[in-house]
Amino acid sequence: MTEEVRKCRLRPEFAHLYEELTPDVWVPAREWAERLVVRARKARLLSIHQRTLDPSHFEFRGGGRPAHPPGRSRRGDSFP
Repeated sequence: MTEEVRKCRLRPEFAHLYEELTPDVWVPAREWAERLVVRARKARLLSIHQRTLDPSHFEFRGGGRPAHPPGRSRRGDSFP
């Protein structure tokens, strides 16, 4: 079973906050996360909390995984 790539798109109303990104275009979330992590680190050094991909600024799709493998029902179960 193949796993779908997690994608995101910038909501157009927040485009002014992310001049380096194109709004309203679906891209692999990893691409933008790698670009924004540097920016988020700089903000944290200035004591400005900032999420890398703020869910109020971005929409997400794909990349879902089951909560736990079939046949496992307890939180304490270990997985290979």
